[in-house]
Amino acid sequence: MATKEDFEKLDLRIGRILSAALVSGSKKLLSISVDIGEGVPREILSGVARTYRAEDLIGKSVIVVANLDSKVIAGTESNGMLIGIEQDSDGLSILVFAQDNIVPGSKLS
Repeated sequence: MATKEDFEKLDLRIGRILSAALVSGSKKLLSISVDIGEGVPREILSGVARTYRAEDLIGKSVIVVANLDSKVIAGTESNGMLIGIEQDSDGLSILVFAQDNIVPGSKLS
């Protein structure tokens, strides 16, 4: 079981997707540029390309785990994680969207 203190360690923020593109050589990874209120967008890789077309994500508000260590995936550095739901055993992922009127960088509590 996670404690309340464990949960409080997560920095969950609202992010607005600025751009997205399929990662070269991948069928499921998108490289997504997200504004989380820091002045410089974050590049985050997400395995949602089988569920979403990159261009359909632009302007959407999502929930971002902002304080994860960066990780190199498929030769690209990912600087965060988008919160999603694994829909089925095929690994299709559904992103959790937030209301579009919430300011990027707003913290979830």
